Amino acid sequence: AGEQRIQLKVNGQVHTLNVPANAVLLDVLRDRLQLTGTKKGCDHGQCGACTL
Repeated sequence: AGEQRIQLKVNGQVHTLNVPANAVLLDVLRDRLQLTGTKKGCDHGQCGACTL
């Protein structure tokens, strides 16, 4: 799948990251930006907790 460069603005701060093409936003927030306030719901995409 490869990597892609993304830019996102979180809490008023812009972040530019290289992430795998199949990265999940929740994992990027928690693992790459150390923003651990966001919690994982069902971990299967059914509960809607990870929906933007």
